Amino acid sequence: MINSECCNLHLLSSFYSFIDSTKLKFENNGTMSSEKEEGSEQNQPLFQPNEEAITQIMCLGFSRNAAIKGLFYTGNQTADQAAEWLLENNDKNLDTPLEVDLQNLSDSSDEDDFLTTESFKMVFVVNSELNMGVGKIAAQVAHASIGLFRNMIEDEAKAEMLMAWGHLGETKIVLKGESTLQLETLAAQAAALHIDHYLVQDAGHTQVAPGSRTVLGLFGKVDDVDRVTGKLKLM
Repeated sequence: MINSECCNLHLLSSFYSFIDSTKLKFENNGTMSSEKEEGSEQNQPLFQPNEEAITQIMCLGFSRNAAIKGLFYTGNQTADQAAEWLLENNDKNLDTPLEVDLQNLSDSSDEDDFLTTESFKMVFVVNSELNMGVGKIAAQVAHASIGLFRNMIEDEAKAEMLMAWGHLGETKIVLKGESTLQLETLAAQAAALHIDHYLVQDAGHTQVAPGSRTVLGLFGKVDDVDRVTGKLKLM
């Protein structure tokens, strides 16, 4: 449970920062106006993060810049997903502004193909009714990721999506599935929506029976994938 006192402090901090940054003042006629010039709408930031999620992430000890990055690279969805991404990428400099990341991408790329406001993610749904051990689950998730990659890399357009995903943090989420039937149903939904997916059928050498559906992997735009797996809980 997130500490309420911590959240209140961050809310107050965000409020005062907002007041300071907008620099509102009363003019001589007593009306309140902003120092922002006309046409400032053209200078609106490319990314508008979920402020409620930022507060929750900051309560976990991350900086505001880190919270913004976590939300950007996970499609501006939930604090949980952003925090998971931050933990997976704690070897990176998370406290620099997002704009620095985007500028570095621009400088290091020969073309603008990978500079996109669209976010992608790879999701793995684990069949929990099989009661697999941690090591077994890890191996099956690896099978799903390799299967997805092999299916997509031969298609030029899909390969570019994978490259964009790689440039934007390679978001990976592991979710809890209830049963084989649910995984098969989700796979059918993904197929209907033209979402790339791969359903692992294990050889059955350890822990599970041959042909068991262990993990469903999906890859695509965040909003598209969430249409299939958005209601599932984290593993």
